[in-house]
Amino acid sequence: MISTELSMIQMLDPQRHELALLQAAWLEKGGTIEVLAGPSFKPPPERHEPPPRKKTTKARRIAPKPTYLDRMAQRDIEREERSARKEQAKAELLESVRALAETLTYAQAECKTGLARRTLQRLAVEGGFKFRPAINNRRPQRTSEADDLKNAERIRAFKEIGISRYQAMSQLGVTFKTFNRLLEKFGIDYPKATKGPELGASNKKAQD
Repeated sequence: MISTELSMIQMLDPQRHELALLQAAWLEKGGTIEVLAGPSFKPPPERHEPPPRKKTTKARRIAPKPTYLDRMAQRDIEREERSARKEQAKAELLESVRALAETLTYAQAECKTGLARRTLQRLAVEGGFKFRPAINNRRPQRTSEADDLKNAERIRAFKEIGISRYQAMSQLGVTFKTFNRLLEKFGIDYPKATKGPELGASNKKAQD
């Protein structure tokens, strides 16, 4: 690296020698050489930073108190929202009951949903659908002649002690239709409206 710079300096020697001869000839003719001052470094002016600003807290805005009209409007909005929620719940209940009606009877739907029969009937009318019909698998009970005779004797005993038809049917464990059939079959004239004695006392007399 040093040898390269030295060779460059040596290459400039003829130019410096020529420049020195020209300067000497210029001075002999009375000329002057003015040496200009080189560029001077001036530091940049000092920068003055502005003082930091203090953060000012904004006053909290207090919401104005609602007026009477505002409260009334808010009540109307809340009332409409409650009504909308009620209608939505009713529509959901109607659709769920509609789906149950495709496969269930009224009795089965009552057990499934816990809803009353009247509520299910009202929903069916409003929704325009029907529940599956109930299948009555009960076969009519066949009674023998001996059973009819025995029940007829008990009916006559109930008539003598003066108990009502309803109490007599309860004691026999028969339906209204069967009770009337026995009355007609054996010609028993049983009063239709008779206020009988206490049921316990009637049982005791019937057993005696």
